[in-house]
Amino acid sequence: MSTRSTPERERPSARDALLAAAVAEFTRKGYESATVAGIASRAGVTTGALYTHFRSKQELLLEAVGLATVDAFTRRAIGLANESPQEVARGLARGLVGEPVGRRDLLLVDAIVIARRDSKVGEAYRRVIRAHLEAFERTARLGLEAGRIDPILPLDELARLVLSLALGVMALRALEETLPSESTVARLTQELLRPARERSKSGEGVLARVQSRARAAQRAEADLHALVAQAAEEGHSLRKIGDAAGLSHERIRRILADRKAPSPE
Repeated sequence: MSTRSTPERERPSARDALLAAAVAEFTRKGYESATVAGIASRAGVTTGALYTHFRSKQELLLEAVGLATVDAFTRRAIGLANESPQEVARGLARGLVGEPVGRRDLLLVDAIVIARRDSKVGEAYRRVIRAHLEAFERTARLGLEAGRIDPILPLDELARLVLSLALGVMALRALEETLPSESTVARLTQELLRPARERSKSGEGVLARVQSRARAAQRAEADLHALVAQAAEEGHSLRKIGDAAGLSHERIRRILADRKAPSPE
C-alpha cells in the first residue's frame, strides 16, 4: 500500500501552485464566478489543502493578483535597469498602458472594493502596495547607481507617483475609458527619470555614477534642511532636532541661519 510521505500542506510548491491557479481561474472567469473548488482542482490539490494556505477566496484573490503583478513588474524593471533612460521610459509606458491583461484590471478593482469593507484584506492589500513601491525603488536605484538616470524626485516619491499613475490607468481601463498614449506616458516618465549626462569615454562610467550620487545627495540635503526648518517652526528644540538628524545642535543652528540669510543679488 502506498502512502504519501509529505502532507499536501507541507509541499513547498502547494502555495505557489494555488497562486498560479487562482490567477488563471480569476482571469478566465472573474472573481464572482470563480470557485475555491475550481482553483483547488486547477492546482491539483484538495479544497482542504487550499484552506491550509488561504483563509478565504478574498485573501486568495488579493495575494494571487498582487504577488503576480509585483513579480511581473520586478522582472520587467530589472530587465530594463541597464537600458538607456529612453528605453526604460518606453518599457514602463508599455507596461502601464500597453496591451490589456485580460480581466486582471477588473480583479484589482474588485480587490480594492473588498479591501474597503474588510480590514484584514485591506492590510493585505497595503502589503501589496508596499511591495510594488519597494520593487520600483529597488530597480530605480540600480539605474541611479549605474549613472544612467538622475531622477527629478526622491525615489520614494517617484515610486508613489508612478504607482498612482498605474492605478489611474487601471481604473480607466476597467471603465473602458480612453487611456493616455504610450508616447505621452513615455515622455512623462523620461522627464521624471531625467537621463544622466552621457559619458562615452573609457573609464568615465564611474564619473556618471559620481555625478548622479552627488545630485541625489544635494536633493536629500535640501529636503533635510527643509524638514529641519519645519521642525523648528513647530517649536522643537535645536538639540532634539539635532538628535533626530544625527547632527550637533550647532550645525542645526547654522542650517537655520543659512535658510534665513538673504539671497545675494
